[in-house]
Formats: sequence, C-alpha cells, structure tokens
Amino acid sequence: MALFELEQHYENEQPEYHAPTFKECAAEDIDLIFFDASEHAETRNVDGNDVVVIFEDSDLRERSAHWEAGAKQNFDTGLYLAHCVLYIKVKDYGPKPKIGKMLVMDAGTDHKRTYTINKCEEEDGVYRMIMERVRQ
Repeated sequence: MALFELEQHYENEQPEYHAPTFKECAAEDIDLIFFDASEHAETRNVDGNDVVVIFEDSDLRERSAHWEAGAKQNFDTGLYLAHCVLYIKVKDYGPKPKIGKMLVMDAGTDHKRTYTINKCEEEDGVYRMIMERVRQ
C-alpha cells in the first residue's frame, strides 16, 4: 500500500489516438476524391454558380410521334429526350429542388442547356439529380 499516489504529466503528451469511423472516411473521400476536379469531377455553371460536379450523359431516346405527309409531327415537343445524372454537393447547390424544376447548365457559354429535374435524392451531403431535356 502506497502512502501517496503520484500522477505524472508530460509537457508534450499526445492525446490518445482514435481511428476514424467509416462514415468519417467516406465523408472525407467525397470531398477529396469523388469531387476532385483534376480527376473525376469538372467545374460547370449550374443555375448561375460555378461549382464542381459530376455530370453523366445517360442516353438519348426518340420521343413518340405520328407521321403525317411523310414527316414526323411533334415539333412542339421535340424529337428526342436526353437523360442525364448530375451529382452536386448540397452545400454548393442549396435547398433540395422540387421535381419538375428547370435547371440551367453552362449559362453564358455555347453549351447552355436547360434540364427538367425528374428525381432528386440526397445522401451524405450529395444530391443525385436525374434530369432530362427535350432535343430537336
């Protein structure tokens, strides 16, 4: 039995190491790897703001139309639907958009496109927007 207890404190004492959780690693990877503009992502203008996004063109589908006088008649609705997926950080975009909202990509350039948002999901601080646009 000791007459007294001795507690020692060292000047350069390091705090005990705690390994990061999987969620912490995944959140860091989203910023450092997934949205790395020099690797996987690109800077685009979305609704007037230059942000880093991942943009995937999915497919192009012919729209239904009727034939009249030897030509397809659907000039008011376009001939094709272009489908795409946009990944954008919640902090860069803002509040979750409503289904049917029009989203403008690359305004002020020769590649300006307007898309309709068909679906928007949010996971781990990233929106996944499924969009379409009508093409002639």
